[in-house]
Amino acid sequence: MKLFEPQKREFKKIMYFETEHLYTRRFEVEDLEDFHEMQSNNNVMKYIIGRGKTKTENSNELLEIINSYSENNTDRLILAISEINDEIRTLIGACAVAKSENGEFEVGYRFSERYWGKGYGSEILKGLLKFCLNDLAIDKVISIVEKKNIYSVKILENSPMQFIREYEEEDTNNIVRLYRLEKSV
Repeated sequence: MKLFEPQKREFKKIMYFETEHLYTRRFEVEDLEDFHEMQSNNNVMKYIIGRGKTKTENSNELLEIINSYSENNTDRLILAISEINDEIRTLIGACAVAKSENGEFEVGYRFSERYWGKGYGSEILKGLLKFCLNDLAIDKVISIVEKKNIYSVKILENSPMQFIREYEEEDTNNIVRLYRLEKSV
């Protein structure tokens, strides 16, 4: 079995995991406009790359993500997030699990700004952690967040993840916070 193999559900959607209001799925070419809306927003991308991305950058990135599903890559999985009650499968965010250079699996997520303030960050993080620890059988998950990103810090502080340390990133000089959750034996 591949590490990142989707679950097949009765209602004919390929889904990886779901929460109370959200579900995750593979990205599709039809997601480009919503993907661009999210990724071009300076507020959304502020703590990721410091600026919104261009339509060309977003188009290239989306195609790279879509192509990654057929590459049998077990080091990175990027998923689209949609609301469960949305029949047209509008893309509202993205989440990822990626293996870091030191072999740890890092989780992250982002949402289009119009979906902020609905509790979706906490909800998707909880689902993502459960997915990693239970479905993917990963023993240890980390998350790294810029200290200035106070809303994401608050979500992590209220999650089951444990604060490990704060440090300065070498390449950006930003102060970041490291959180970790280990599977209990």
